[in-house]
Amino acid sequence: MAGRFAYEKRRKYPHMIGEDVPVWERFIDAFPEWFESVDYDWRVGEGVAPAVDLGEPYKRMSKALSQKRIDVVGWNGDAPTIVEVKDRAGLSAVGQVLGYRDLWRREFRYLGDPAVLLVCGRVTRDDEMVMEAEGIPVEVV
Repeated sequence: MAGRFAYEKRRKYPHMIGEDVPVWERFIDAFPEWFESVDYDWRVGEGVAPAVDLGEPYKRMSKALSQKRIDVVGWNGDAPTIVEVKDRAGLSAVGQVLGYRDLWRREFRYLGDPAVLLVCGRVTRDDEMVMEAEGIPVEVV
């Protein structure tokens, strides 16, 4: 499957804001051939339903706003990679990446088992050790 966007710098990245944008752009500059295409703001998980029945449009909106959101799904042919982008990566990023992978496996199994990747500007040696132990590749840019 191909992503909706070319793997290149853009004026705006859906859902990506603040300190994460320059980190992602440094990654693109450093590794211009890493992906063939990408998707941004990929939603996973069930989200939450409104407490009361407000009708279908509100149910859909409530679900969309409360779902987990993967920063980037990179594609090489049909092989997906879940990418979490952080200025400073810590243990919370480990939970995000592993959680996103499990939710993907539940909901998008038909798209293939995803690899994971953490792209960051900074990471401590302690956090990097945990990421390595969990099998999460880290690229510091």
